[in-house]
Amino acid sequence: MTSISSLERLTLDLPPACIAFCPTEPEYFVIGTYHLQRKEDQASENSREDASASPSSQTEQQKRSGTLELFRLQGEHVIHIATEPTPDYSILDIQWAPHHAASEPVLAVATSTGLLVFYRFANSREAQHLVHISSERICEPETLVLSLAWHPRDPKVLGLTLSDGQVVVCRALRGDLWAGDQSIEITTVFSHSLEAWWLAFSPTSSGALDLYSGGDDQLLQRTVQGEEPEECTSLWQDRRIHQAGVTYILPLSPDLILTGSYDDHIRLISAPAAGRRQVLAEANLGGGVWRIKLLSHHPSHEQGGSENTSSGASTALSETPEVGSERGMVILASCMYAGTRLLRLSRQAGEGEWLFEVLGRFEEHQSMNYASDVQPNDGDRKLIVSTSFYDKLLCLWRFDLATGA
Repeated sequence: MTSISSLERLTLDLPPACIAFCPTEPEYFVIGTYHLQRKEDQASENSREDASASPSSQTEQQKRSGTLELFRLQGEHVIHIATEPTPDYSILDIQWAPHHAASEPVLAVATSTGLLVFYRFANSREAQHLVHISSERICEPETLVLSLAWHPRDPKVLGLTLSDGQVVVCRALRGDLWAGDQSIEITTVFSHSLEAWWLAFSPTSSGALDLYSGGDDQLLQRTVQGEEPEECTSLWQDRRIHQAGVTYILPLSPDLILTGSYDDHIRLISAPAAGRRQVLAEANLGGGVWRIKLLSHHPSHEQGGSENTSSGASTALSETPEVGSERGMVILASCMYAGTRLLRLSRQAGEGEWLFEVLGRFEEHQSMNYASDVQPNDGDRKLIVSTSFYDKLLCLWRFDLATGA
């Protein structure tokens, strides 16, 4: 296992919660930040604003704020380009629209006040910055939008998970989902008993929406939404596989998924629509597996009609990779208090066992590693940006898929 050192380190002004490279402008990436205002600061601010505030307003929840930070990679250097303040909410998740239907890249933003917000990336000779397009209220302001997932083929569909356990699908009734005058249909397809941490659409070819969700209740769930929004069917529920909350789900094919969990494990699971679930491989990474990203996979793994999205959520396997060959998948995992891990997922020849192998680790972060991403490119030489929350650290480092160093 290779121990990796940073090329560059920066300290941010606010704690980073999420990161995403722009798929069509791969030199640029955005970090969303999350700041929970201290109670004494908020009390002082409230008293200045209104000395006669009612008891109910004085007992409101702590205020959250944040920013969207735009950066550029220039060679092996990180350059800060612009800050878009969000004084009324923190940022929990960001996802670029993978469909490239707009003239400029579109970023969906999950907020701490129940809003779904859209920005476009304006890139001109004079300046680069994020421009607010529209906002849509998904739920009450006390509920956090925790995660986002674009449908891999339908640009009018976006899934969200909420802090009250709801798994929600938003569908544009006409035009673009982010249009300011859009009518959006919001449907709850499932409710976890605790926070719903993540959802992912299955890369199926049917017209029905087939999705996985995971929550703090240890539940891994597969749900199908029919032609009518209210027609939601639970295909199965599983509380046995994970020993703690399910934090991430990455479909590899219609029936194969990778999952991350607070129980420190990454797992490859056979999860067919009908039949028994089976763990095909698992590895303890030493920390809660908060995010998973594919760095590479063999081209023959892609099936016709599947798309690679910015979240890597619809990569399909048509052939099984072999141990020690280029046909294994390389995975980037953000492991909270354990730092960042690089793994290879491969399979022994024939119908052999699946195997996770840790290739490298990056451990310069001194607090929770919630957000990491890799600069999009087709080569073996990968530039990776990872962050940590409480120390507000951003690190740039490289990994060569060919040499494993």
